[in-house]
Amino acid sequence: MENSVFESYPLKGVILVNIIVLVWLLLGTYAIWLVVPVLAAVWGAYLVVMFLFVMRKSLCTKCRYYGERCSMGWGWYTSKLFKKGSVEEFPGCFGARFAPFLWMGVCIVPVLVLVVSLILEFTILKVILLLVLVIIAFLFGNKNSRKEACSVCKMNDLCPMGIATMSGEDDGPE
Repeated sequence: MENSVFESYPLKGVILVNIIVLVWLLLGTYAIWLVVPVLAAVWGAYLVVMFLFVMRKSLCTKCRYYGERCSMGWGWYTSKLFKKGSVEEFPGCFGARFAPFLWMGVCIVPVLVLVVSLILEFTILKVILLLVLVIIAFLFGNKNSRKEACSVCKMNDLCPMGIATMSGEDDGPE
């Protein structure tokens, strides 16, 4: 595998990933709204606060892509809101420790709500929504797709996700 890194990720890819994430979050919130609208409002507000502010302040201010275009474009966004932090603080910061749980919640909470809802009241819309959410979570969150993105990231030596996807890498026969 090539050891080069992206100094700035391609804009087309950043836009595509953000569209996918936005659709994923909106569909998950809509899935919850189908069952408990008040819970969906709380979930949606939680996601907005966590993704746009808490994680950006905690995580992105300490990233080597601060002020630049990372794979998500959040380095540039973060620089418009918060002062730069220290890269050395990245591995132990709240955001680095909490990000896996946030993403697991994005994957699991809407799916669990839909499954319970399907048991109580079966509809084709819920089945389709459930399938779409599971497919997006699988495609976006699987180790192979993350490995490709992490392999060219300037943070793969510090980021828990990069370290996890890059460790045990098979370089082929010696």
